[in-house]
Amino acid sequence: MKELDIFEIPLHKNESLEPLGTKRKFWFYDDNDNCNKLFKEGRPNTGENWVEVVVAELCNLLDIPHAKYEFAIWNKKEGTITPSFVPKDHGLRHGNELLAKIYNNEDIKYPKDKYYKVREYRLKLVLAIIKAPFLNLPIDYQNERLPKPIDVFIGYIMLDCLISNQDRHHENWSWIIAPSKEIFLSPTYDHASGLGCRESDDEKTERLKTKDKGRMVKHFVERAKTPFFDNKGKNLKTIEAFKLCADVNKSISIYWLDKLEKLDINEIRVIFKKIPKHLISKVSIEFAIKILEENKERLMEVKKVLLND
Repeated sequence: MKELDIFEIPLHKNESLEPLGTKRKFWFYDDNDNCNKLFKEGRPNTGENWVEVVVAELCNLLDIPHAKYEFAIWNKKEGTITPSFVPKDHGLRHGNELLAKIYNNEDIKYPKDKYYKVREYRLKLVLAIIKAPFLNLPIDYQNERLPKPIDVFIGYIMLDCLISNQDRHHENWSWIIAPSKEIFLSPTYDHASGLGCRESDDEKTERLKTKDKGRMVKHFVERAKTPFFDNKGKNLKTIEAFKLCADVNKSISIYWLDKLEKLDINEIRVIFKKIPKHLISKVSIEFAIKILEENKERLMEVKKVLLND
């Protein structure tokens, strides 16, 4: 099976530094396909690069609109590249900016520069923002079963639960604004904390082999928390966030769970086999697949409850 390519960025191509986030990144113009792309350097001794590529492929299987990711290297530093999903002359408005505007109207200052432990970052409020009547589906995304942006966003929250992504903070969702003033939900992006990629190989091995229930992968995924809070100030776990979405729209949540139920884990193994072997360990593959299996099982339990409700 052919391995995925690693795109080599010429040294002089670090044209525009990107200030958002905590990792080194820059925009450059790719002459091969005339496209602006973002290079993001993965942290050493983590799987932040492979997880972005794997989750993008996973989104393809689930028909979730997403940013595209490829492996890349610049100045001997390994990372990923992603084409800009913001068309020329369009603008991007991150969630923290939208929330700050709403809170300021309530005479409460929203901590838009703080990423975590933000009690004002309430999932119900975010869902209300995504339900805005003027908001459109992601650009070029068509699905007759999902007529509204909130329907798509619920898919993002299911994805977070599936991969144990704990990083859907208020800059990891956004709106795209066209010159015509049309507004679109952005595709999902930045999944570099998912699939346990930041755990050491020793930790992964121990969790896969242990007989201690408190150390098993099952317990690992059950502990996964989102940056979201509920209206009572409780920090929501990934499964709780999806359940809250199901309260908002039961039928759409079941739609996404139906898609997930049809997902064959063997299709995901094929994705992992394409990753260059020096970029991922065997135990990382098995740990990631076990996370997906455990979370899929948990989400299928949610589906049973919804169908019987």
